[in-house]
Amino acid sequence: MSETPLSEVMSEHAETKTPESYERFLRLFRASTVGIVATEVPAHGYLASGNLGAGRTTHGDGRPRVLAYADPGAALRNFGPRFNAGVSGEVLLQMAAADPDCAGVLVNSAICEISLVISKPTAQSLTAPTTTKAPAPQPWWKRR
Repeated sequence: MSETPLSEVMSEHAETKTPESYERFLRLFRASTVGIVATEVPAHGYLASGNLGAGRTTHGDGRPRVLAYADPGAALRNFGPRFNAGVSGEVLLQMAAADPDCAGVLVNSAICEISLVISKPTAQSLTAPTTTKAPAPQPWWKRR
């Protein structure tokens, strides 16, 4: 089974702009390894754990977002070394969601010059713990 590259899903969403294509992008982003500009001391990035920080950029509106590169291998071949580390999309979403000064994630495609934004509220909703309420136990006199 071959997994579709994240950049292809990004291109699909850039063309269709449907909620379904964005949802597909988000699912694949969470499960993918993406490139980041790792920093030791996060002067302009969020401290994830230990001494790992992720570089930021601004996009259009000037708001700071964590910068990510889809499909790191292809990004290196097509655009050169723009990042120095890889991290899972899930971890990057957690970093963006927890950083009070961050407006989300900007994901750059590895196959064409497009980018997609994952807003902070979206990152927060994707990383929020899900609480599933367990069904109440049946009283002993009603057991089947």
